[in-house]
Amino acid sequence: MTIYALSTVPGKSGVAVVRVSGQQAKTAIKKITKKIIKPRMATVCKLYDSNNEIFDEAVVIFYEGTKSFTGEPVVEFQTHGSLSIISKILDELSIIDGFRHAEPGEFTKRAYLSGKINLVQAEGLADLIDSETEKQRSQALMHYGDFVSNKYFSWSNEIKTCLALIEASIDFSDEDIPKNLLSDIRKISKKIKKEISDFLKTEESSNIIKEGINIAIIGRPNSGKSSLINYLSQKKIAIVSKKPGTTRDILRSEKFFSGIPVTLIDTAGIRRANDEIEKEGLKLTRKALESAHIKVYLGANNDKTPYRGIDLNLSKNDLVVINKSDLKKKHNLRPNISISLKKEKKLKFFENKLEEKIRNIISTNTGAFLNKKRQKNHLIDARNSLEKISGKDLEIISIHIREALRSLDNITRETDNEEVLGIIFGKFCIGK
Repeated sequence: MTIYALSTVPGKSGVAVVRVSGQQAKTAIKKITKKIIKPRMATVCKLYDSNNEIFDEAVVIFYEGTKSFTGEPVVEFQTHGSLSIISKILDELSIIDGFRHAEPGEFTKRAYLSGKINLVQAEGLADLIDSETEKQRSQALMHYGDFVSNKYFSWSNEIKTCLALIEASIDFSDEDIPKNLLSDIRKISKKIKKEISDFLKTEESSNIIKEGINIAIIGRPNSGKSSLINYLSQKKIAIVSKKPGTTRDILRSEKFFSGIPVTLIDTAGIRRANDEIEKEGLKLTRKALESAHIKVYLGANNDKTPYRGIDLNLSKNDLVVINKSDLKKKHNLRPNISISLKKEKKLKFFENKLEEKIRNIISTNTGAFLNKKRQKNHLIDARNSLEKISGKDLEIISIHIREALRSLDNITRETDNEEVLGIIFGKFCIGK
């Protein structure tokens, strides 16, 4: 069947792109434009309906099968983006014999099935379409391009080398097989195991880029936590009051620092709870601490013990901050920074320090990261198979090597699992 769909965002726009892919794509050109157009050449054409009446003028481009995204003949109609024109051209395509509306992700699925892209690239393309930040975009491009695929292909090729050595020794035992065959196989498998393990560790970095960094603001009641999250959010999301215990629940605000999505978490003030609601708020606070990448411990300058009841279990990314520097100092602590939210003193300096911590987390994360559970599972299976390599029985060793190879190859090409393919391509929008 030849498929078609709107490839641009549904709704009114300046230009709409309707894509057709399949062996009968040229039929759509003939019926709707009454023209024969040259491949890969933008051609202005009048568009005709089944009653031979003009309903629009559009730019039409035809791509030959070997040179299109899907690997099939493709036509793109770049029409004016009115709702009536989009509806009209889709209706005209629907009445052509052998044409049907595309399912979500079907164009990309056809590109995969025709060998134009592999599964890793398909998943990377989905991430690229969904990317919202610069970091997300650059990571998606490494998956959509050759970078990540080549990593997997490299491991597969090294494993194939081991397999070739074993097969040669089994089938041609009289030939001049290297005496250090077993040590070479173990050396290669050990190298790949380490590289797979290192790549598996990058999953946490991928989660940071995808889901962002959590920053928890922790402190005693009236230390200024709500004022601080309001300042950083640049909007009022928390009630500011002199009365202690105003924040009983977890308040969250999202913004971007250095191109990374950041969730600011205002926690309940830490003190002895007076009621069940406040007790529940403190439980949520402790849970927020566990998920926080950066913790900002906020104390009051006019408090003799600014962090009483708080476990200052500091990591290198945490900040100890004293607020209310405009008031008389009653403690002997040496914080990372002192600020005054009321007088707006050193707030920009604090923000710079916070961004520096965020950049430190991100800068340690370079290269491509593992970002799909499907790929992770196959990598674990491959590593487990390689770990089983022991002894001197080459036939048994070859079984484990073949298992590892199968697991790695499934990362880029799961041809026998329709359920997996459905999940991957079903995440795309219609028209992609």
